[in-house]
Amino acid sequence: MERIPKMTTTQTVRIAVTLLALAGMVRAAGAQSIIVDTANDVVDFGGAQTVADLPGPDGRVSLPEAGLASDNTPGVQTIGFHVPQSEWEYQWLFPGRAVLRPFLGFRVFDTAILDGTTQTAFTGETNPEGGGEVVIWAETYLIDNVGGVMRGFDNASIHVSGGSANVIQGNTQSNIEIYDSPFTLIGGTNPGEGNTCGTIKIDRSNNNVVVGNTTTRVRVLGWFGGGQPAVNNRIGGPTPAERNYITGYGTWSEEGYPGGTTVQIFDSIGTIVENNWIGTTPDGLAQGNLASTQGIGLEGENHDVIVRNNRIAGILGHGIGPHYAGWLVGSAIDIYGIGSGITLVGNTIGLNANDEPVLGSVTGIMTRNYYLGPIQNVVIGGTAAGEGNVIAGHLASGISVANTYSGVRIAGNAIHDNGALGVDLITDGFLTGVTPNDPLDADSGGNGLQNFPVIQSATAQGSSVRIRGGLNSSALAQFTLEFFASPTADPSGHGEGQLHLGSTSVQTNAAGNAAFDVTLPASVPAGWVATSTATLEPLGSTSEFSAAVTIDGLRLELLDDLVRGNPAELQVTGALGGETVWFLYSTAGTGSGPCPPQLGGLCLDLLAPVQTLGSAAADTGGTATFTGIVPAGAPLIAVHFQAVVRRGPGGADSAKTATVSATIS
Repeated sequence: MERIPKMTTTQTVRIAVTLLALAGMVRAAGAQSIIVDTANDVVDFGGAQTVADLPGPDGRVSLPEAGLASDNTPGVQTIGFHVPQSEWEYQWLFPGRAVLRPFLGFRVFDTAILDGTTQTAFTGETNPEGGGEVVIWAETYLIDNVGGVMRGFDNASIHVSGGSANVIQGNTQSNIEIYDSPFTLIGGTNPGEGNTCGTIKIDRSNNNVVVGNTTTRVRVLGWFGGGQPAVNNRIGGPTPAERNYITGYGTWSEEGYPGGTTVQIFDSIGTIVENNWIGTTPDGLAQGNLASTQGIGLEGENHDVIVRNNRIAGILGHGIGPHYAGWLVGSAIDIYGIGSGITLVGNTIGLNANDEPVLGSVTGIMTRNYYLGPIQNVVIGGTAAGEGNVIAGHLASGISVANTYSGVRIAGNAIHDNGALGVDLITDGFLTGVTPNDPLDADSGGNGLQNFPVIQSATAQGSSVRIRGGLNSSALAQFTLEFFASPTADPSGHGEGQLHLGSTSVQTNAAGNAAFDVTLPASVPAGWVATSTATLEPLGSTSEFSAAVTIDGLRLELLDDLVRGNPAELQVTGALGGETVWFLYSTAGTGSGPCPPQLGGLCLDLLAPVQTLGSAAADTGGTATFTGIVPAGAPLIAVHFQAVVRRGPGGADSAKTATVSATIS
């Protein structure tokens, strides 16, 4: 089948707005209002059964009569409701609501506006649950409507089939299904426009927008085999008002095994899932459903799917009796099937609304084998601003790459506080855990079991970190190396990577070796560790995290206030025993300062002119202390300090501290 071009979000919205505007013009032509004023399921009017023939002999208008009259009358009719409370039945089930129960269901075949808010205006807000005041207790269909509307109903089963540019808004405790009806708007960004739902289902329909709703699950379903993929549907959007709160879906089998996908994407092209909260209660602080086992699940064949800026947490199915009590199952994002172009950027996975890693799954992002697969061109994160994902708090690995996958690019993420590896490449024997490097990287498995770098040293140098080491992998190949820092090393000794420091590129020689010596602009707290990954270019296969290495470095501290006429003590820690530490200062400020040749090109972070206070030798513990007197007549200005150590031939390995500033008083 020929691929349908992907549309941008802007194009989708523009076309939807255009069709809605056209629909509005149709409504204006010959539009009439029909008021349903009885709960009885009766049709007794005759003639052509148009609006002009209402009411029948009973003097009342029922819901089936309103539907028939609307279909048989030119123009777009509005069906409203003024059902007297004396006729409200089934109050034991739906208290405070007018319940209409058409025996054969309810269908409108010509464009109509079904407005349940008119009942609220007629009788007031009587629903004790705070939802709409009208329940149509039957399947409700808008068939071939162009610009039809259904709003303000409670406990409705809403089906839109055919037509286009319909609007479903402000319904409560309802299920919504869109079949082959493009440009439908489900929800909205203004108060009261969002629906509260069980399931929102988009079935073989294109260019639909789902925004501002609170629902348990969303399903985007196409059918490539029948030439009907679901194309260019958008769930959520970039603004807070477009966010959906998708709280979680799952059930238990008779044996007690949990299962359920909260956002299901099947046979689609160009689906966008953006800025939603998935798997938690609407406040983002607790798990939404104890049986949900997939936050976002990709199944079948999918192309060009973007999952962006969502909070996905609380996806952890809890097994129950009789046979699965105590079992925990789940992955926040599950990638399965075939296709290409799956992009996961800017998501927060496993963290609650306070950004605490306490709502993790078993695995953060899981790729799974499929007999026709795997999916190609999977990208997790990126190095541009906002592209990295935060993946934390999971019971096992943060990211699991199945043994048949290659080219899974993992870049720019913050991965931490996971129970197993941050990134786990699965072997052909389905083994998990750290996979040792092998000469020339000849083994196979997830991402080709790409070798990771070996860090030899990591040194903090003021507001930068210098990392040196090497990579052995495929010969004469290009690699991107990424570097990370974390407060502590993973228990495995490898990873994780909480703070992304930066990257560099290397090319291996004929023996598969490449050395690196990179200085990255980042300030790292004392005692943190550095790790690294390697990505084979241009394929995109990323390695597991390297072994962690403690970041050494000089630390400068001003131990006293700067008071005229008083002594002030500066202290450096982290030096080598016996080496000379030089103490410098500037009153001009901090920034890109001079690069003294005796320091081998190391540039200071003090603006010129830079003055030398003096020097001190470090003791065996690596501490050097300098004490000076603040002149009695010193001006009351800010003073900026930095310390340096000259190391290596020609100063090539020189080191510096971060700057420290204080004001004379």
